[in-house]
Amino acid sequence: MKSVLLMCWMALLSVAVSAQDFASRFLSEYESDSNLVCITISPKMMREIMKSDVERDDEVLEIISNLKSMQMLTSEVKGQKYYDAALKVVEKNPGRFEPFLSFKDKSANCQIMVRKKNDAIIELVMLMHDKNHFAVINFTGNMSPEFISQLAASMKPKRS
Repeated sequence: MKSVLLMCWMALLSVAVSAQDFASRFLSEYESDSNLVCITISPKMMREIMKSDVERDDEVLEIISNLKSMQMLTSEVKGQKYYDAALKVVEKNPGRFEPFLSFKDKSANCQIMVRKKNDAIIELVMLMHDKNHFAVINFTGNMSPEFISQLAASMKPKRS
């Protein structure tokens, strides 16, 4: 009986670990690294944002209502190191994410990848590297390609 319970527990644990979002997977490798800052906006905070008295933009509210959470990881040092490590997390999980958009210039890289379930986008990962700076923005929830395109447009470097 104990061995059956142990096997069930291990199976549940493996499912829980495999269900982690990108930011959690990345942080598990760098949890003791003090150079990384992690900001998480939980589902409860998303609901509070929806209730707030901020200027109501129906399109923005629609987008927020479909998001479950957002995590942002940033570092002001070792940007290339973290960017390369984040790409390795993607490589370790083939088939989980598909490229959506990327752009690169002399000093900046940005890649947006999505994870789909039944043709619905349920996770978005944006990896950014600019000189020594590094950032990951990880959204979970239901997202439209239009939302992702708007997000990508807001992140492209401005040309003067």
